[in-house]
Amino acid sequence: MTTLVIEKSTTNNNNHETYNTIYISLDSKSHEIRLLTLHPATDEHDPICCTLSHAELKPSNGSAIPVYEALSYVWGKPDFSELILLNDQEFFITPSLKYALSCLRSTTTPRVLWVDAVCINQSNISERNEQVALMRDIYSKCQRDIAWLDPVVGVAFKSDDIYKDSRLPTMEESIKKGMEFMHTIIEKDQKTLGQLLGNYNDDEYVICYNEEMCLRDLFDLPFLWKRLWVMQELSLAPNLVLMCKGAELDWDSLSALLKDEPYFDAFHMWDSHAVNLPDWSNMFVRIKLIEDQRQLFRKTGQVNSKLMDVLTRFREMESSDPRDRIYSLLGLATDNHGIHADYTKSIQDVYRETTISLINLSGNLDILCQNPFETSGGHKALQDAVNAMPSWVAEFSSSHGDCADFIFAQRDIFNAGNKNCDTPCQFLGPENDTLIVRGIILGAIAPIREERGQNCSARDVLKLYFGEEAIVNPEDHTYSPTFAGKTLSSGETCVRAFWRTLAKDCTEPPRMRRLRRHEIKFLDETNIEELSNESMITVKTVWLDHDLHKARSIFYRYMRKILNYGGIKSNFATLSVGNPYGHYVTKDHMFAMTENGLYVLARPHIREGDVVAVLDGGKVPMVLRRAEEVSDENSSGDTYRVVCPAYVHGFMDGKAEIGVAKGWLKKQDILLV
Repeated sequence: MTTLVIEKSTTNNNNHETYNTIYISLDSKSHEIRLLTLHPATDEHDPICCTLSHAELKPSNGSAIPVYEALSYVWGKPDFSELILLNDQEFFITPSLKYALSCLRSTTTPRVLWVDAVCINQSNISERNEQVALMRDIYSKCQRDIAWLDPVVGVAFKSDDIYKDSRLPTMEESIKKGMEFMHTIIEKDQKTLGQLLGNYNDDEYVICYNEEMCLRDLFDLPFLWKRLWVMQELSLAPNLVLMCKGAELDWDSLSALLKDEPYFDAFHMWDSHAVNLPDWSNMFVRIKLIEDQRQLFRKTGQVNSKLMDVLTRFREMESSDPRDRIYSLLGLATDNHGIHADYTKSIQDVYRETTISLINLSGNLDILCQNPFETSGGHKALQDAVNAMPSWVAEFSSSHGDCADFIFAQRDIFNAGNKNCDTPCQFLGPENDTLIVRGIILGAIAPIREERGQNCSARDVLKLYFGEEAIVNPEDHTYSPTFAGKTLSSGETCVRAFWRTLAKDCTEPPRMRRLRRHEIKFLDETNIEELSNESMITVKTVWLDHDLHKARSIFYRYMRKILNYGGIKSNFATLSVGNPYGHYVTKDHMFAMTENGLYVLARPHIREGDVVAVLDGGKVPMVLRRAEEVSDENSSGDTYRVVCPAYVHGFMDGKAEIGVAKGWLKKQDILLV
């Protein structure tokens, strides 16, 4: 399925009268699809002539599966203005598709393709839904997929006919040179490698500016790399080729190169530190994401590709229809999510269904507590409760740049609540939009003393809450939260509990784990010294050096969030938490206290009076905000909106459940709206 780039243009579709005469209904039982035969032409100016035929992906009579190539491309603006002949009838397609077909057309032999814009009756929503459900079969059973790298789709040209622009040949030539240069790297051409050899390090290859620009035109500029639908197509195809006019690059060779360390890691660019250009690592991250997904489907045995992982892996990509944030990736998920493409549903209904499915599949609340789609400013429901989705529904359309770093709790780093929540999800309210969860309220946020937007140092914040005395005589000030008249204190100083809260009691990413006892002791001395220094901005924690970093792996910075990584050889070091030049943590976190003395690291949009709760199925605590009561006779709990996840010192490892068992905390129904 290709994608649609919406530009400032109204949809121009001249095919309405033709749809009924060209398209004959498909047989869904045999997984029937249409195939497009692109007929040859000796003259490039000859009209494009095509024929549609039906084929079965699940033949009922034992016949062979059809042989065809699939085409992955970007539609461009929704202007169906270019004429072709389809089954001897006039049919209009987008300029980008016409250009691709004209370049793919042979001079001697027909070419059989699956092209979504033509092979699916776009006027029939029911057929579209059925064909979307077949995408995994369509792309996994094709002979190969052609990833068409169009250099002009999405580029601002003054001319309406962008394929006659004088810059097109130059742009295509740059992509071709990028492919040719990649061939020399893949084949380890000694002449090329000799020219790239660094002046200072014999084991480094430095790519010059011209080659860098060609690689950028190949791997970064084409809109194809940014589109969600394409991710499914490129991940599923058994064979894949990158293609532009007059050149191609086989994906298998790229795959082999990615695995060839340290050879691959030896390449560098002169402009790797330029903020306006992708460096060597940025250039290949999308390739690595697709390759990771492709490898999942090539392993022997049962494929395990979870919907949550797929949605997270490709969250940086774009789609014109917000529902396609889900529908375009369903073919990559192998768990029983129960979601089916239905374009009659609203965006809110699709996102609600997906959130519920993720909770029911996992049996936990990771989609709330570890939400990769959480925006820095909080859920829209916090600003506009009437028109927004319920606060517990993930905003899957959030752009990657607007999303906040979550408190990483995988690999059992944190286990604040019970491992599982009740499933299937239970609801209340007239629209069944109130989610019932079980949880434990720990306390309410006290007055926030730090002014938002002001870059305070860690020392400034410590003084705001505890005064200078806590730094001068730390042993006289202990961390002692209270619950129902019971004071909990292990003798830990306020200063130690404070810096551990800022560090989330963890080592720095990408190799995050809980701090160990000897590390805490060492860091306590270091951070007391840091906090005593007026010029210091933040605190420090442990950073684990490792073998992949020493090998200068280009994927080092992405390991924590989206890429797979391997073996570790740990070495001890310290590193500042967050931004050592601007703020004591980061733009995504801020220190606060509860009225009963808990230390909390949460988002800057928390408010006084928000409550901190540990929910069943939640790896980390959550901050919730009081909402209007649900008018339902079966309602038995207090009503809240989700504000954000939080680190709560001392309550990241099941202590809330101990409090319930001993009677100084209680578990209750919590209603989320």
